[in-house]
Amino acid sequence: MEKIELIEKTIDKIENLLKEQLPESKYQFELYDLETNTKHFRGLDEPFHWGSVYKLFVVAEILKMAEEGLLDLEDELILRKEKFKNGSGILKFFTHLNKISILDGCKMTISTSDNLCADELLEIVGITRFNELFKKANLKNSFLCYNLHDTVIELFSKIKFEKRASFYRSENFCSQFNHSLEQLLKKHYTNAKDLNTALYFVLNKYLSERHTETYIEILKTPTTYPRLDAYTMFSPVAIIGKSGSLGYQTAFNQSIIILDIYKEKILGIGSFLLKENKYRNYEATDTFGLIGLEIANLYEELENLK
Repeated sequence: MEKIELIEKTIDKIENLLKEQLPESKYQFELYDLETNTKHFRGLDEPFHWGSVYKLFVVAEILKMAEEGLLDLEDELILRKEKFKNGSGILKFFTHLNKISILDGCKMTISTSDNLCADELLEIVGITRFNELFKKANLKNSFLCYNLHDTVIELFSKIKFEKRASFYRSENFCSQFNHSLEQLLKKHYTNAKDLNTALYFVLNKYLSERHTETYIEILKTPTTYPRLDAYTMFSPVAIIGKSGSLGYQTAFNQSIIILDIYKEKILGIGSFLLKENKYRNYEATDTFGLIGLEIANLYEELENLK
């Protein structure tokens, strides 16, 4: 009971942190502690937006296809830069590079959140097979209908842009963008409980032991984006996974594996979602870094209780 009370106390601290750092934002998170087999949920039980966190499951499905003999991870991944032009990513700027291995594409999808790689990998998997993974995991509240290229088109096609930098901080832009996000959410959605369930399913029931090890190694690839690494770099607890955002942090999500570095043991998993973030800067990213620090502190304390 003492362990569960300590976890609940930390979850309350995280909730207060979100309310303080990101006021007026809507949030949702679930921490699943594997040792006590308890789930700790906070927030609104409603749909939240997909961000790049869905790349976790694109990579998982690629590994499943390799397991089934449908592809080889050393096969070439052709980067069709003329087709997938939208979204961020680094590889589209490497004009001399038009192919890498599928395995390296998986690593780039996680480590640099490269959208070109993610779109090419999702093209291999297919939207239908991707959603079938969620059916197998018995998820009720998750559906993906677009790749990143088409998501960007959907979000921005109806916004009337002005050619000045200040427009992106104006009420006019925010109002238009929020409406566009609201429309997207009707057909392109998930929630924290589903993300946690899906991640647990992939790690424990979906992939073979060999491909599960490959999956975790891919997730451990040093990432250039989240603040989690920076906030927890001195901790024996590693917090690895994927983060994603839409529209200058207006919507933000994170799914993580909590890992004991020395024992190579998974301690828990967590999913954190945010929307209607009123700051629309990068406060959300730093706040999620602070959440990571609270989680690392929690598991250090739990270790001391043994």
